[in-house]
Amino acid sequence: MRKLKVLVWLLGLLFACGLIVLVKWHDEVLKFATAHRDIAFYVLLALILTIPARVIALVSAYLLELLLVGWHRSSLKMLCEPHASVRLDVLSILVTLLLPHRQLGYLLSFGLLYFVDVYGAKHLDISLTHLLPVWGLQVLCLLLFQSCLQYWMHRMEHAIPALWALHKFHHSADRMSILTSARGTHLIKGVEAGLVAIPMGLLTEPTAAAPAVGSPLFPVLVVYLVYQTFIVMNGYFCHSNIATGYGWIGRWLIVSPNMHRLHHAQAAEYHDRNFGFDLVIWDRIFGTYAASDAVTDIMAIPLGLDENPFNRQTTIKGALREYFLTTYGVFFRELSKVFFGSRTEDFHGVRGLADEHIDRG
Repeated sequence: MRKLKVLVWLLGLLFACGLIVLVKWHDEVLKFATAHRDIAFYVLLALILTIPARVIALVSAYLLELLLVGWHRSSLKMLCEPHASVRLDVLSILVTLLLPHRQLGYLLSFGLLYFVDVYGAKHLDISLTHLLPVWGLQVLCLLLFQSCLQYWMHRMEHAIPALWALHKFHHSADRMSILTSARGTHLIKGVEAGLVAIPMGLLTEPTAAAPAVGSPLFPVLVVYLVYQTFIVMNGYFCHSNIATGYGWIGRWLIVSPNMHRLHHAQAAEYHDRNFGFDLVIWDRIFGTYAASDAVTDIMAIPLGLDENPFNRQTTIKGALREYFLTTYGVFFRELSKVFFGSRTEDFHGVRGLADEHIDRG
């Protein structure tokens, strides 16, 4: 019986890894299978690949977490016994990822996403990527540049009250599940896209030819593709119940589930820490890195907000009201303070960047 369990576990692991590979190679494999549709196997494969890559990524993340942590701690079990926080996670993934979200996003972001998509695509041609001589240098600069921008965007969302009013919905989750990674609204996506549109346009996808198969630099291409695939999946893992710090890699290179879980902690000492999404170096360089105490059970740390306007409704109707009304209400109340000069409330103990620099000085 034990051998059977081990065999099933290994088969499940291989299946999950196969799905993860499909996440990155989804479009390429679909094109290949479609071109060979006269062969039965490729027809079947093409049918499987009609499933969107984002759904495949979710399924593989759920399966891998289940294999690593077991049923009782898994996000899958949380789906079967939905708490109010998990209901909002489910609603968020449905609205932001699985529905025909581009047109819906234009509406829910008050046109911000439409402006970025249409105006940016037609008029924003400021890329400097072509000035870099080779593919490897273009890729390296792009990865570091985008990662640094994401770090500072995230840090601004914690430091500026109006942005925190939008971002706090993500932090209102009082328990972590894989779907918490998508806990957000189209309005925050539109604001983020508008704020980073110009800087993101400075470095775009590589214009130089990638290394060909057999080239001495081809292994670099493979490492780059593996890294990209892992970062996509790591976004789910960092909001899962997988308790790991990735060892020295998690301390100096890649953001780990433990590191990001601390960022979601309710305790005040972690409110201004661990802003990185992919690379640890920015938190290290700018002094915002934090690691858990060696004796602390990372899974026992309370999560969420001290004053939480969300997760109060236990019905579907209530979840819809919190997602479509409360999130916008919190934001517009904060804006009213800016435009009408109302006193600024304590927004979850998050200090402004200016105050932080004064304290350091």
